[in-house]
Amino acid sequence: MIRVALIGPRDREEIGRLAIRLEERSAEALILDSRVDPDIRMGAGEDSACSVDLSDVAGVYVADLGLRTPFVRSPGGELDREASERALSSSRRHLCVWNALLARLSARCRVVNPPHTHDLHSLKPWEMSAYERHGLPCPVTLATSDARALLELSADPPGAWVRKGMVGGYGYTEAFAPPRDLRGGDEALADGPVMVQERIMGENVRAFVLDGEVIGAAEVVSRAGTETDSRRGDLRVRRVKLPDDAIRAAIDAVAIWGMPFAAVDFMVDARTRRFFVLECNSAPFFVNFERMTGVPVSSRLADYLIGRKPR
Repeated sequence: MIRVALIGPRDREEIGRLAIRLEERSAEALILDSRVDPDIRMGAGEDSACSVDLSDVAGVYVADLGLRTPFVRSPGGELDREASERALSSSRRHLCVWNALLARLSARCRVVNPPHTHDLHSLKPWEMSAYERHGLPCPVTLATSDARALLELSADPPGAWVRKGMVGGYGYTEAFAPPRDLRGGDEALADGPVMVQERIMGENVRAFVLDGEVIGAAEVVSRAGTETDSRRGDLRVRRVKLPDDAIRAAIDAVAIWGMPFAAVDFMVDARTRRFFVLECNSAPFFVNFERMTGVPVSSRLADYLIGRKPR
């Protein structure tokens, strides 16, 4: 029987859905709950994690490695530096052993996604600069800790900029008004460096790419027309067919990072209908996307993991 390892919390919907799709294909789904001690073992003829033998798996899907929080706070909310140093060291060791095991497995089976992609969400400024270097259409982006750089942003027209998190998935995209003087710039940087991006007025589109092919896409729009972040508020999701240039951009963006599977987010200019690449997501949530659009993401992914052509 073909065996496939699924790494992530047992109650994550994507893990459960993939397990069902694998069982439908007469494959065995091995769920490795990353919230517990992985007890990773590697050696001659032995590869295992969470007490599960992985020596003959055909594929591995990584949803969440369950990395421990790298800092500790006191009951009063203050950072405990000594405890945080130990926590950070532990978290690094945890990541190191997972990456070593996945690198070892990727030499002989399909791994979605490989270790070098896992930190992409925490490198947003670098990610955007990579798209620009490769000639992909992307919004003008500034990441800085220099108040003077913020003063160079044009304040005309109003609402032309948004502020985004340096790390993906934390916080919402918010409108950003360029400061008028150095004092205002210093205030904007009070909590650290910021990433400011040109605001593209239009719709958010998510496209799923698997093995060099776009397998489906959908428009995600907030029903509140003035909302800056499509994840907030009441949403409307509609399946769409991408134009050829957007298909090429999605495939090329994923190829930069060597990902076999990813969700690519675009903003589509409402006036020109041009697609601008925002980011690639290496472990995207796809169950709700399937439910709302009918795109068979989990079925296609299961076929890929067992090395079978899609039905």
